Amino acid sequence: MERNVSSLAIVVHSQRYGQLHRKLKLLTVDFGLIDVVSYGARKSVKAVKAEVFVDGQFFLYYNPVKKSYTLSDVQVVATHDEIRSDLGATYAALFFCEMIMKTHGGDSPQQYDLMSKALDMLVSHRMLANRILIQFVWKLIAICGLQSGLERCPICDRLYESNEILSFNAQLSAPCCSDCATLDSAMMLPPGARKYLSVTASMDFVSAVFVALSDTATLRIKNYLLRYAAIVSGGALKTLSGGLLQTEL
Repeated sequence: MERNVSSLAIVVHSQRYGQLHRKLKLLTVDFGLIDVVSYGARKSVKAVKAEVFVDGQFFLYYNPVKKSYTLSDVQVVATHDEIRSDLGATYAALFFCEMIMKTHGGDSPQQYDLMSKALDMLVSHRMLANRILIQFVWKLIAICGLQSGLERCPICDRLYESNEILSFNAQLSAPCCSDCATLDSAMMLPPGARKYLSVTASMDFVSAVFVALSDTATLRIKNYLLRYAAIVSGGALKTLSGGLLQTEL
């Protein structure tokens, strides 16, 4: 592998590294989810800086002996600074970052594309934050290969009735019929919500976000998918612990 490399990437995490530096976690198109050290980022005005949510072309130095990356430069495509001025949007974006880290990058090009569009839409269509969050989770589940069809039970293969309320199987991490369920009523999917998710499953992210939903349906589907996200992630998500994302954003 060449020592000087570059990739489109988004900063999904940043933490202090020593007295002067920062360690970034980047979702990259070409190398997956990687840790990158940004030397002098905490003090030097000349140092290359990249905050969380920054989207751009990152130029890196790769040390093949240590198998580590150092940030050399970045050509910023979007800072998404506007997100930080709104608490709800900030929590939504941090939730996106946490989900990306929990799913370990998955299919990196697709996850990068989804993350980039979701952050862009939080800036340009803040009023649609709830639907942006819904579709981020729904599309990410698909990218991870965990999105089952909503026409028949993935366990017993029985076709669902049109007005049937779906239950959930934790072992398969998927909706199912009541006979195959392992979880209680917290993961019930009513017919209207099932139809919405079925229709938007085949749509691109931006088009899916623009599909209209009532306020009541939006909140119900969002909370269902937030619980779904926690199951897919394998445990509790810090960004969900405060309860803000479960309310109207």
